[in-house]
Amino acid sequence: MRFTAELWQALTAAVGTRFGQARFDTAHFPNGMRCSGVRFAGPAYFEGAFFEGEALFTGAEFADYAGFEAARFTGGAYFREVRFHGEARFVAVRFGSGAFFDGVSCASTARFAHAWFEGAAAFTSAGFQGSVHFTEARFLRPSDTSADFSDAHFAKSAGFYGARFQGRAVFAQAIFEHEWRGPVVCTDELWMRGAVFKAPLRIGIAAQRVDMNRVRCDSTAAFHLRYAAVSLRDAVLAEPITLSYEPMPFMAGTRPLEQEMPRDEGSVAVHLLRLSGVNAAHLVLTDVDLSRCEFSGAYHLDQISLSGRCGYGTPPLGLRHGSTWFPICWWSPRRVVVEEQYWRALPGENRTDADTDGWLTGLGHPDPAQSPTADDVAIVYRQLRKALEDTKNEPGAADFYYGEMEMRRHNKATPRGERALLHAYWLLSGYGLRASRAVAALLCAMAVTVLLLLLYGLPGAPPTPRMTGRIPAGGGEVVLTPDTAAKKPPKSLHRFSTARLERAGRVVVNSVVFRSSGQDLTQQGVWIEMGSRLCEPVLFGLAVLAARGRVQR
Repeated sequence: MRFTAELWQALTAAVGTRFGQARFDTAHFPNGMRCSGVRFAGPAYFEGAFFEGEALFTGAEFADYAGFEAARFTGGAYFREVRFHGEARFVAVRFGSGAFFDGVSCASTARFAHAWFEGAAAFTSAGFQGSVHFTEARFLRPSDTSADFSDAHFAKSAGFYGARFQGRAVFAQAIFEHEWRGPVVCTDELWMRGAVFKAPLRIGIAAQRVDMNRVRCDSTAAFHLRYAAVSLRDAVLAEPITLSYEPMPFMAGTRPLEQEMPRDEGSVAVHLLRLSGVNAAHLVLTDVDLSRCEFSGAYHLDQISLSGRCGYGTPPLGLRHGSTWFPICWWSPRRVVVEEQYWRALPGENRTDADTDGWLTGLGHPDPAQSPTADDVAIVYRQLRKALEDTKNEPGAADFYYGEMEMRRHNKATPRGERALLHAYWLLSGYGLRASRAVAALLCAMAVTVLLLLLYGLPGAPPTPRMTGRIPAGGGEVVLTPDTAAKKPPKSLHRFSTARLERAGRVVVNSVVFRSSGQDLTQQGVWIEMGSRLCEPVLFGLAVLAARGRVQR
């Protein structure tokens, strides 16, 4: 039936503000509809109705069933402050413009399955005492906010299985008393700032960004994510919470749900951005990229659980311009946290050009006033190292130990003698973690020792014993003395020969490994061998320690 404005005005005037059973199936409202404050005492049927213009149900009350299945709204649909005492059914409804359900109250089940919201969808401060279903609902507004559920209260299960948001989806300060079912796909940002989850939760989310700042989880929760850059600042975690990368695309039956997701970067990896103010003892991260994560300010970071293939930042690759002492330098590959990158990107009295060149690629430049100090970065590395050591991931913890020692070495607050020791430890073996550096230092020391022995340590000829004494009639005495003249290095032209090189090499190897050469040496050679016995075994031990640090279990 076609309801003109005059006909609808006459009808509402005839029945006042109260309807009994109302049947408007497939009705056509060419001028919209005004039902503000109307009470439907019995069932209300608007299945297949067509509303042109604005449909105003603000403040209306549905005491029984309210059915709008397959209805169409070309103008704004206003259901603000509406009270649904029975089931509210909006299955397959198409909202051509804005759909406003601010402050709506649903005492029973509310169904919005397969609904299409082409304009803004507002459910702010809505109260759902029964279960609510947005199964495969489409929120198609591409810019700004597609759907706003701020301060909404879900007393029972909230089903968003297969729901897709073209723009931002806002669940700020929303309260979920029971489970929140997904997966949910959002091509922009999923904003859950301040949301409260009181029941165990397991949901899949595909979104470009997920704002979980100040989220409160009173029970266990598992978020399986794709694409997302997640912020967890000041989140309150009362029970273990898992953030993990979901390798398989989300599906609705046999249909994929991610057609609208941007593919520019070609990556579905999950990035964690902020952890300040979070009790990390209740946080489990699995296959999450931490290369941009700010760990500073997190509590109990040494108890965080890191599993799977968690990614970290890396130093600049290739040759770099160095300092006066090292004009050309390169960084050995290792895991670094973003706090160190911020620290190194800012020039200062304790950093050379080599320290600042090439850091923070693609991360933006930090604010000098908010950049961490070397002490702050060392604390982050120390806590992360302990977290990996507790899980028996010794090779992974080694990189964090390296980063901690780097911060101690560059920190001006570190005593000067300790800094000198750390510089030597870094130069000779990379803090006991770079076997190649320790082996190179050992080979250089052995080469220098060999050269010194060739020049000064080996005598010019083997000592020649001579016999002196007297033989009296009743007995005799024989005295053997070495030829002291032979224990001098030969002339410079005769110091380099194959035989002398072989002897010098044997002395050095025995000094490093077997501790005793058994060779006759000059006085200078004795001191050279003593120095070799002191220094080179230390370098050999550092090489063994570095190799063990990479293979130990």
